[in-house]
Order: sequence, then C-alpha cells, then structure tokens
Amino acid sequence: MDYQVVKIKLEESKLLLEKKLLSPSLSLEEKETLQHSIDNFDYIIELTDMNHFERGLVH
Repeated sequence: MDYQVVKIKLEESKLLLEKKLLSPSLSLEEKETLQHSIDNFDYIIELTDMNHFERGLVH
C-alpha cells in the first residue's frame, strides 16, 4: 500500500475520534476509551512514518 494513502487514512480515522471526543454527552469511561484509541493511532502513524523513512523511500 502507498505510504501517503495509508497515512491519510490513519489521520482521518484519528480526526474522527478527536471529533467524537468533543461531545459533552460522553461519560468519563467513553472519553478515556476514545483517548486511548487516539493515542494508539498516534503510535501507528509514528510507526508508519518510521517504516517509510527508514526504508529510504523519501521522495
């Protein structure tokens, strides 16, 4: 899969979770779950970047 496509999809998914996190009707548990998911996406995006750049695929 293309690096840019993967990164865009990951960032879009993270953005959706961040928007959900802004809802005032969420319980504390729901907010914590969403924040953990956002943190996971940050980590996956970081790994994706590292994998791309370590392979020398920088354009």
